[in-house]
Amino acid sequence: MRSLLTILNKDLKSYFDQPTGYILNIIFVVTISFMFFRTIETTNEASLRPMFSMLPWILSIYIPAATMRLFSEEQRDGTLEILFTQPVRGVIVILSKFFAGLIFVVIGILGTLIIPFSLVFAGNLDFGALLAQYLGAIFLSSSLVSIGIFSSSLTKNQIVAFMIALSISILLIIIGLEFINITLPSELSILLQDLSPITHFSSITRGLIDLRDVLYFISIDIAFLSLTYLSIRGKSLNTNSMQYRNLRIGVGSLVILSLVFAWFGNSIQGRVDFTEDKIYSLAPSTKNIFDNLDDYVTITLFESKDHPINTALTARDVNDFLSDLNARSKFVRIKHRYPDANEKDAEESEILGIPPVQFNIRRQGEFQIKTGYLGMTIAYANNKEVIPFIESLDGLEYKITSLTFKMLNDTKKTITFINLPSSKNDQYGMSSFISLLSQQYNINIVSPDELQGIQNLPDVFILPGGSYENMKIDSIQTIQNYINQGTSFLILIDTVNIDTNRMIAYQNEFSGSKYWENYGIIVKNNILFDMNSYETLPFSTQSGEVLLPYPYWLRTPPLDSKSTGKVNSILFPWTSSIELIKPLINNIIVEPLITTSPTASIQYDYQDLSPGANFEASRDNTGVQVIGVKIQNNDKSSNIPIRAILIADSDWLSDFIASSNQSNFALGMNMVDWLAQENKLADIRSKVIRERKLDWSSKGEFFSHQTLTKNLNYVLTPIIFIIIGFYRYLKRKSIQKKTFSDEK
Repeated sequence: MRSLLTILNKDLKSYFDQPTGYILNIIFVVTISFMFFRTIETTNEASLRPMFSMLPWILSIYIPAATMRLFSEEQRDGTLEILFTQPVRGVIVILSKFFAGLIFVVIGILGTLIIPFSLVFAGNLDFGALLAQYLGAIFLSSSLVSIGIFSSSLTKNQIVAFMIALSISILLIIIGLEFINITLPSELSILLQDLSPITHFSSITRGLIDLRDVLYFISIDIAFLSLTYLSIRGKSLNTNSMQYRNLRIGVGSLVILSLVFAWFGNSIQGRVDFTEDKIYSLAPSTKNIFDNLDDYVTITLFESKDHPINTALTARDVNDFLSDLNARSKFVRIKHRYPDANEKDAEESEILGIPPVQFNIRRQGEFQIKTGYLGMTIAYANNKEVIPFIESLDGLEYKITSLTFKMLNDTKKTITFINLPSSKNDQYGMSSFISLLSQQYNINIVSPDELQGIQNLPDVFILPGGSYENMKIDSIQTIQNYINQGTSFLILIDTVNIDTNRMIAYQNEFSGSKYWENYGIIVKNNILFDMNSYETLPFSTQSGEVLLPYPYWLRTPPLDSKSTGKVNSILFPWTSSIELIKPLINNIIVEPLITTSPTASIQYDYQDLSPGANFEASRDNTGVQVIGVKIQNNDKSSNIPIRAILIADSDWLSDFIASSNQSNFALGMNMVDWLAQENKLADIRSKVIRERKLDWSSKGEFFSHQTLTKNLNYVLTPIIFIIIGFYRYLKRKSIQKKTFSDEK
């Protein structure tokens, strides 16, 4: 151990006793910071995944440059022979140089930590996922360092060593890319993907440390360090000697075993979920439902034996999830069917409605069609539910658990939509949201005139916007009586109607906002915009379609997780503000449920809704605005619990908006669950939401929050490296001066 530490200390000092090491790390940090901030200017994502997506390519250049001298310089100067004449084992020499190179690279990677620390003030980062991403970067670096060590052992020329390491690293990364593998037969493409570090690194950057991925990187390290040992020891042995032959056989066997282990380690189980919402772990609701089964639930997975490259990684995630579920309960049975390899399985999948999905694949200069299966059935007692195709792991847990919960419960609660003119409860409005609700609830639609004649009241009424022009006062009174008697309501109100073709708006004179003033709720006739927390949308211009900021579509998180779940960011288009006053109805309390950021502004003149509209924000019209409220009993001990939610917008749940913003659906479903007092599935639905947006307090200008954060990362880390280098330079000069003075 002492020999290892001595050589390790010597090699580390060689990095930091000359300017090359500092320059290399400065170039690395500045390059990755520049590319990262260029990316998030368009994505506006509060996550470091864009940086870690680029990291393998940057490391494939940076690490060969950092490791090319470790053995090449020793061979060139003739010091390697001297080193091996010492009582030090060759393995110790190789390991010490490996760890020296890895520590140097890790220092460079840790130099990027200023990026997440600076982004904390602009967004809600997932620090668990961040920890996994940095651990993944270290694992990836170790494999590339082992390649660099091996390349450096082959030659005395550092440039040649750099080119060899660069070629091997790039080759291993490229074989894992989809556009390369998509041209190959499926079996070969999957094997190459499993051999590529980018496949295993991409898995870790999600926030999931999988034992298979860790063992892969360890196997690659062992393989290339073994080849390094063969290269170094072979230089001191006669190539015709028995000792060299035995060495070559032993090292070759170890390399083959390591590669086979890295290649075929997919059957090994074990993982740690570092994500904040435990996205890849079973939710408490899932555990509770499957722990309390009184009969078997059989999940049959129909998958391709020969997976297309498009579904291979998803299939791996799905099988992992099913393995976790199977281990959770003795009443869960998992069956596998392979329709592409078994004719009987193919007939069964066709009968059940699980068709093969076609993928366009380019091979040998032409497009070919490849089919793949990835669907499942869930059976309990005499009930069976089908999921025809699984596009990704996102949302799969909720689908399986909600369908199981539905089969376990013979009676479902009821949701009734009140059909108003221009409301969004038809196939052109909220059809997707209604479809989601129907998986868990019975859905009815009634007209306002039918309200008084309802025999069995539903668990929740939904008023999805629309016009109250022809609604009778008796119907309004009936709605309010239902609320006061404990029937839950979700009320969506549009005080402004939007003409999306002409991008103009006009007042909705019959929005029904006046009917809620007795509850202390005044929905204003205005439109909100936010110059900092907004959505970027494509618009057609003379130069073509371009992405432009659109402040009328603002983003904000809900306030109360009990009634909304853990949903991080919701998109509200063309919403209005709500003013809260004292309720005229006794024992009623109204609380803000959804508010904007402090930079939201009110606009009363909203004729022009184009992205080039005149957005005038001032102190008088800017601040936190309420856009959603919840109505409850003031007396929590009352036998008649009152629950209602009112939001000054209905477009946020429309197909047009929510289909591309799944968090909106999650919020809507969680609200309905809370109103129906059906909260068992809320934690599952919310945990698949991972939208984290950056909310800069100011943008664009030189001294803005965004620009200062960017420039800080460009400058601060290089300054720190320069200060450390200058300090070490002065320290060495001082030691040299003292040594010369002692000799005199």
